[in-house]
Amino acid sequence: MRGRLGVVLSLAATLVVGGCGALATPNASLCPAPTLEPTTLPAAAGPAVTYGFLIDRAYTGDAKRSPSYPWPQLPKAALETVAGALAKLDLRPGDSVFGTWISHNSNDTREIFMPLTQVPRSAVADLPPAPEPPKAPLNQLECNDYAAKVRAYNGAAREWQTKVNETQQRAAITDATTVASFVERTQTAIRAAAPVQDPIGTDIYGGLAVAGGVFGANPGTHKLVLFSDMTDTVGNPVRPDLGQSDVVIGLYHRDDPSDQGKGQRDWESTFKTLNARTPVFLPWAATTADKVVEMLRASGR
Repeated sequence: MRGRLGVVLSLAATLVVGGCGALATPNASLCPAPTLEPTTLPAAAGPAVTYGFLIDRAYTGDAKRSPSYPWPQLPKAALETVAGALAKLDLRPGDSVFGTWISHNSNDTREIFMPLTQVPRSAVADLPPAPEPPKAPLNQLECNDYAAKVRAYNGAAREWQTKVNETQQRAAITDATTVASFVERTQTAIRAAAPVQDPIGTDIYGGLAVAGGVFGANPGTHKLVLFSDMTDTVGNPVRPDLGQSDVVIGLYHRDDPSDQGKGQRDWESTFKTLNARTPVFLPWAATTADKVVEMLRASGR
């Protein structure tokens, strides 16, 4: 009897020592690979976008440039295009919009028909603290306890993700309402703008200086739309830095086709020297709210 008991105790000791030896083996798999519930944090908001709209109210100031499109056809068409585009842009809280006339004195603050206005930001909702994933077990004796901790974590993670998703959905609804209200107010202000013909001249560079100043004071992405035949008659020496702004030129028309082509090439070169991206020119017939929005979205936010 004593001999048999000795064999049993010896066998048990061997199993324990053997098990510990297995646990000490480098890179040994202690427990089955756990399946932790995946969780997703809300994505961080990207950079804000500032949209600038410059509209030529001296388009036929010299009475010779484009008799095909008599004043005030250009500024009126431009205002309606801007109003229509606002509803189609991917506006988000934090984005800003401004509009100014191009005249013989474009950098005069009285030429601003739509002061810089920002889409209001919503209050940031507090998220519940995310559950902490369980620490990996140190040995096989902890496997059962670890499996229980994984089950508990997964349940807490699913509950946390549900709360986060609900918070995001409520925030998205609030943001959509805020943007819609902003667009409606801004459209009303744009359509109420009343351009007065400037018979003196056209200061394109002064308008670009206004845009450059606004962009420089508002970090983020900058997008600029001009509505003009881009015939500068003032010769303002200012040359603003447009800092990689996207540029779209709409309602672009000159009665002389060769002059229109030359003007486009000249301004493409000019915008390059102003550190803007190569401008997109939209002829009169191609300038719609949808097309302007398509060009503004081409480079992303």
